[in-house]
Amino acid sequence: VSLLSAVALATLRCDSEDMDALTVEFIPGHRWPNYNSENDPDMLKYGHSKNGFLRTLQFMLDISGTQYQRSAYNAARPFPVIGGVSDREALFLQRARGASAKTALVFHWLQEFLIREQLHGSLGNVAPPIVSRIPQYLSDGHMWYNSARKMSYVPFPFPHAQMATMFVLASVVLMPTLMLSKTELWFGLVLNFLTVLLFAGLNELSKVRMCSFGLIRCQMV
Repeated sequence: VSLLSAVALATLRCDSEDMDALTVEFIPGHRWPNYNSENDPDMLKYGHSKNGFLRTLQFMLDISGTQYQRSAYNAARPFPVIGGVSDREALFLQRARGASAKTALVFHWLQEFLIREQLHGSLGNVAPPIVSRIPQYLSDGHMWYNSARKMSYVPFPFPHAQMATMFVLASVVLMPTLMLSKTELWFGLVLNFLTVLLFAGLNELSKVRMCSFGLIRCQMV
């Protein structure tokens, strides 16, 4: 289950094909990662370079990270796997091409393990209807993984994104004129600020939702 979760999450954030480099053995009692990735000593240990000025400039200019930056950042945040990943498991995962193939491979490994343990009597006197719940919930998780993969891989419609950006830019120019023509000065300023902030915030949240692992701002929190 630990390996399946690590492979699924690694494919959702579009990691490289080298799954052995993106997973580490889970150490019991090890501390949780720092909430601020820039100050996490584990990321520095895995080769993450800290350049606060450059990343702040990219954040202010709304510049997405390059493929190399995303790969380096993801490589510095490997997923812990209980018991680690054996050499043969890493070999078969590297041979499986594509995100769906890797996740389906580990999913079948887990199903095979459950069936084999059930046939050997390792589950004891547990009733079969109860045991059948395990593959059922695993199938539900795999189904929702595929739904998340569609949301991660299918881009947002380009015309819709351009129209939303143009609408925000038009609101920045037209909204102050509208508010000041209908209300008093200070009340119009407050309404204008809140209205433009609402539209701009919704647009920014949509961009983060569309490419959550590629934007610099998502790596700074």
